[in-house]
Amino acid sequence: ELDRASPKKMCEKFWTLSNGGGGRTMETYLMITQINDFTFCPRSIYFHDVYRNSVGEDAYHAVPQKVGRASHKAIDEGSYSSRKDVLTGAMVYSSRYGLMGRIDIFYVQTGLLVERKYSVTAVWPGFRYQLYAQSAALLEMGYTVRALRIHSAKDNKNYDVQMPGEAEKKEFEELLYRIRHFSLSDPFTVNPKKCRSCIYRELCDLCPEGDEA
Repeated sequence: ELDRASPKKMCEKFWTLSNGGGGRTMETYLMITQINDFTFCPRSIYFHDVYRNSVGEDAYHAVPQKVGRASHKAIDEGSYSSRKDVLTGAMVYSSRYGLMGRIDIFYVQTGLLVERKYSVTAVWPGFRYQLYAQSAALLEMGYTVRALRIHSAKDNKNYDVQMPGEAEKKEFEELLYRIRHFSLSDPFTVNPKKCRSCIYRELCDLCPEGDEA
């Protein structure tokens, strides 16, 4: 049973189990999707594993997440495109950064990497970092990435993202360091607006009580 009163102990237990149960709990490969989660709220990467390991994803995904998953179905099943020069839903890995995950669409000939979202109103930092991670993995796998793009499926709009320069790469590497060394006991500033839309608010002991409903 999930106990909101003591999330730190419970989350660290699930975090250890989900990463193999060994001593390298924060040194294993990170899922690329965790990068976007962390930029939204650092505590969410713990709560994600709590729900995933105890009740399953369908039990905690809110409507926006379920709609987003539905829009990704063709990508995840690899049926979005049958063209041989287009990679869809492929697993990618970066040993340099210790990352793994799936890309949405990569056009091999043009070098365009596309991340699909259900609805995009702005290119948030987490979106950029997610593309940086995917492109780094593709580069390690021998592909040439020339352009990055976010696609909003709801309104069919595209948002081009600039390829990372040295400053952006350093920023990205610092983010990965923070993710791997984050602890629930670290100082944390609550953002009530984010709490209201967070799917983990019922578990988080810092969520303002008035924002739970």
